[in-house]
Amino acid sequence: MEPGTIDNLSILYQSSDFIVVNKHWDIRIDSKMWYETLTLQSQLRHRFPELADPDTYYGFRFCHQLDFSTSGALCVALNKAAAGRAYKCFKERLVTKAYLALVRGHVSQSRMTIRYAIGKNTTEGRTHMMCIDGTEGCENPKPCQSELIVLEHGSYSGDPVTKVLLQPLTGRTHQLRVHCSAIGHPIVGDFTYSLGQDSSPYRMMLHAYYLRIPTRGELIEVRAPDPFVPAMDGNWEPRHVTRRLEDTIQELK
Repeated sequence: MEPGTIDNLSILYQSSDFIVVNKHWDIRIDSKMWYETLTLQSQLRHRFPELADPDTYYGFRFCHQLDFSTSGALCVALNKAAAGRAYKCFKERLVTKAYLALVRGHVSQSRMTIRYAIGKNTTEGRTHMMCIDGTEGCENPKPCQSELIVLEHGSYSGDPVTKVLLQPLTGRTHQLRVHCSAIGHPIVGDFTYSLGQDSSPYRMMLHAYYLRIPTRGELIEVRAPDPFVPAMDGNWEPRHVTRRLEDTIQELK
């Protein structure tokens, strides 16, 4: 993908009540900073000025969040009633989310459940980060669970990496990034959780691939095209397929 611009917003799904976009990496959902003019909110206003809701601060009701560095499927409600229906699905844990990632090293287990509790990092210089229970400065850790399924082993720019499917079963900030780092397989290009070391890739390799929200009267089910294929990024060289992505998604459904 090319760098994000005001007019290259990718739409995955649209109805009278919802839009699902394929969020670009390194674009914030919204911002109160005057100098951050390129956000998902500004892209939506540019593309759909007639759909902006004057009753909201940002003009659009985002049903959930994606990190600045994460790409992929993000659902936007176009009115208050639709937002309420989506919120109910999230509250009742009816939503299915699955992410694709390239992680450092070759993950030996084909499947694992990661259960590290995650809290806020209070260490000086790291207050923008989260941390796992038991580490110094970790405040108010809460139970978390993520599922990891290995799809392919290969290399990125010559270094061993694994392509995985990640499913967050809880919703803590930076959960997948922290969990992958905690098991010794940080996400490729994650500048923050490599403490500034992993800075060569053009982006962090985490992508919200599959989203299913069974709202009352409307089933939202989308996939945001997989960016981690050699045709999109020649630095990624898959060498051994452990599990097909399509089979794994069907299992989740």
